[in-house]
Amino acid sequence: MSAQSLLTEIKKHLPLRAYGNGPVLELMRAMGLHATKKTPLSLSGVYRDSESGEIVCEVSVEGSEKFSAALANLKLDITHPLYRQVKNYRDEVANALAEEDSSNVNSQSFSMRNLYGKK
Repeated sequence: MSAQSLLTEIKKHLPLRAYGNGPVLELMRAMGLHATKKTPLSLSGVYRDSESGEIVCEVSVEGSEKFSAALANLKLDITHPLYRQVKNYRDEVANALAEEDSSNVNSQSFSMRNLYGKK
């Protein structure tokens, strides 16, 4: 499934419940939120980033302000109908980033916080 097709399908299922992984949890903790990989997140919007083409979600935790996170750093419930498509997308993004990483990224100066910002 193409990224654009996945984006269209996700929009049909909004709002979605998802869970964050390392970079999202790190961002949430930097925002002063208590977060674990089991903390439920609410996805209320989704769009394609104009620079990278990556799918980005508007995310919130109960009682906090919204922030943006890449879909590649979020996980749907295994019972959700789009679980497999999102997992495949996450794997594709991870593989693409791994290829780029090996060629020209100075990982010592890179921080995942640089990718995310409050909306």
